Amino acid sequence: MVVSPVPPEEVLPEYHGFPPFFTLQPVLETRKMQLKLWRELVLKWHQAKGVQILKLNEWPLFANPAINRTLPLDGRREVVQSLVSSGHAEWKDDSRTTALVLWRSAQEVAASILTFIRDNGMAGNVYTVYELRAGDEITVGADFHGTEPTIFRRALEILERQGKAALFKGSSEEGDGIKFVADA
Repeated sequence: MVVSPVPPEEVLPEYHGFPPFFTLQPVLETRKMQLKLWRELVLKWHQAKGVQILKLNEWPLFANPAINRTLPLDGRREVVQSLVSSGHAEWKDDSRTTALVLWRSAQEVAASILTFIRDNGMAGNVYTVYELRAGDEITVGADFHGTEPTIFRRALEILERQGKAALFKGSSEEGDGIKFVADA
């Protein structure tokens, strides 16, 4: 297992230094609280870092070298499965070693995109998915800029289903076009 060290400037909750936190608790109510704390930690860390992929064997907070503790693989899987069950993650592979962390739902991203389009008078124009998601001109600084492609696509599809946008097939998913309805 390769778990990256946590940078010293990282401010972690006090419970991350509590050795039992790194052992799945046998009492159901205690385990529920433990998993809730892990979910909160994962979501806050990923949001603060702007990272959406979690690899079970590489996520730095599954270990705390200061107290010589590491959450075992079955515990890491249970933490991520708890995130999946709460709608905050999706497994990306059948072996369940990598997950997509959703600190914002596709619905929230869709709302953010629509607000940005309205606030900037961009309705009625056609843009590529790439221009909006990751381009270096139009959306730099927007809170959805750099969103993981799968979530961004889902957000656009939500807007399309709501009649607020229309997707146009391009040469690739990133090259697809999107036009926002003027009175969206």
